Amino acid sequence: MKDNGVICPMPFIQFSTTSAGQYQACCIAKPVGGFEHSAYNFENTSPMEFFNSKHMKTLRHDMARGVKSKLFKKTCHNCIEQEKLYGKSKRLDALSHHVHGNLISDIQIETIANSKDVDLEPKEIDHLKMKVFGNVCNLRCITCSPGASSRLAVELKKYGKYKGPTLINSYKTVDKDKLYADLDIICPVIREFEIVGGEPLMMNDALEMIEWMISKGYNKTLEFRIITNATITNMEFFNLMKYFKRATFIVSLDGVGKKDEYIRDGTIWEEKVECIKNMIYAGIDISWSNTIQLLNIGYLDEIYDFVENLRNEFPTKKINPAHMNNLLTYPKKFRATNVPVNIANKYLDNYINKKFDCINTHRNTLQKSIINNEFMSAMKEYKYFDEKRGTCLLDEWPEFENYYSLVGQKI
Repeated sequence: MKDNGVICPMPFIQFSTTSAGQYQACCIAKPVGGFEHSAYNFENTSPMEFFNSKHMKTLRHDMARGVKSKLFKKTCHNCIEQEKLYGKSKRLDALSHHVHGNLISDIQIETIANSKDVDLEPKEIDHLKMKVFGNVCNLRCITCSPGASSRLAVELKKYGKYKGPTLINSYKTVDKDKLYADLDIICPVIREFEIVGGEPLMMNDALEMIEWMISKGYNKTLEFRIITNATITNMEFFNLMKYFKRATFIVSLDGVGKKDEYIRDGTIWEEKVECIKNMIYAGIDISWSNTIQLLNIGYLDEIYDFVENLRNEFPTKKINPAHMNNLLTYPKKFRATNVPVNIANKYLDNYINKKFDCINTHRNTLQKSIINNEFMSAMKEYKYFDEKRGTCLLDEWPEFENYYSLVGQKI
């Protein structure tokens, strides 16, 4: 698949859902009608109906023609912003992926470019990413949203910063007969099945779906994945993983030690490390999700070193390197591009002679950094939650003291 500035493999080979059961063209795409009033959800649309819906067929048609349509700009806004900010995006990563970028032939793309009414077969789907089990989670990451964390939703509701439901679980209301009928079509032909939260290791309903896959024999050909905060050792979940062709847990890791505890509030670092090791002992492959943001762009070498030390400790196990290519776009205030110039220069000095994945991208980001209103808005947000939670940003990031102290003062 050749890059025409618009095309992305994702809408051609997979689809995703939000924790509220709204369908998406990919895991970061905007649902049709927005997150509040999506036109396609578990209550009115089955998985395959969405994959060949008017929305998806029109989006694929526009992408195949290289047209930056209104639909493309709205649906793919996150990648458009990422490419503008960082020169990187999920779209570009997917194009370069050895599997994703080559699954759809040039002939298929040409056919789709000539018609906006081309259905794709289930066999075209490479992987399925499901958030059907909702937002239950034990952490309160400031960069997260209530739709992905029940604990953050409860906190924000308490402080009057959120009015929606605190607990979401669309699996309780979905037509399971219809859902599983479509999964019966999809699971035999896809390569990978992924469950996303919230925190999947807290989701007992997920065990029902996993046990169903095993009972049908799909586990023999499926690669199974979850994204986890790695703070919960769920042995029932872990033990089921041995039945799959491959099981990979993608661990969210945004810092090391107290930095990860602050960014991912509710984490206890020593327990997280123990949980990761329990996954390794259970024969589960480990990958990493590192969200690059304001608070960790100067400390990515610490994440790299932690992962490499773990790989050295378990040389015979499948522990992937930390690629550190997940660049935070929203909320805007927490973007890595907001680091003030004087601090960015110190981070750049620290990275001299350092080597880790995407380091040139992160150097370029730091070189773009400027002091702006978004940065001071972030300082205000950190200070607000520090006062509520009894934490202090400056314990781990003393370099921000001059700016942090200005919050609440007339500047």
